[in-house]
Amino acid sequence: MTPATLIDLLNRYYQTGARDLHGLDLQGLNLAAIHLVDADLRRANLCRANLYQADLTHIDGYQITLARADLRSASLAHAVLREADLHKANCHRATLVEADLRESRLDRADLSHANLEGANLTQADLSHANLYWANLRYTNLTGANLSRANLSGAKFCQTIMPDGSRRDSECPVAQPSPLV
Repeated sequence: MTPATLIDLLNRYYQTGARDLHGLDLQGLNLAAIHLVDADLRRANLCRANLYQADLTHIDGYQITLARADLRSASLAHAVLREADLHKANCHRATLVEADLRESRLDRADLSHANLEGANLTQADLSHANLYWANLRYTNLTGANLSRANLSGAKFCQTIMPDGSRRDSECPVAQPSPLV
């Protein structure tokens, strides 16, 4: 008999239909490639956790702590991450499509090449964040703090900027129909 790892136990718990991981202290754990779609991770502590390539699609992560977590190539699409702490998180190439990140802390986070299309970042702190080549199309940044954020190469289309203005520098140009 082989001893079960924490990831085995979490996967078994999840597979039995239990999705409630609310408030768990999982800080510093290696949870790379874990599959926790639709899990309840409200107020869970995943500070410094390795979540590389994890599938956290549709999670409820209200007030979750992901500070300094490794979220490279992780999927957090459609996740509720309202008031979350992602301070210094590594979200390189992460998918945060239509994620709710209102009032979240993303200061000094690496969001380079991340897909934030349609995300709600209203009142989020993105100060000193690295958004190099990030997809910010259809993103709401109303009231967000972007001071000293790196926006080099970021893609904007119908993006609502912190001051409420709209930025459309990367909208696809409609091609005329070919004449028959």
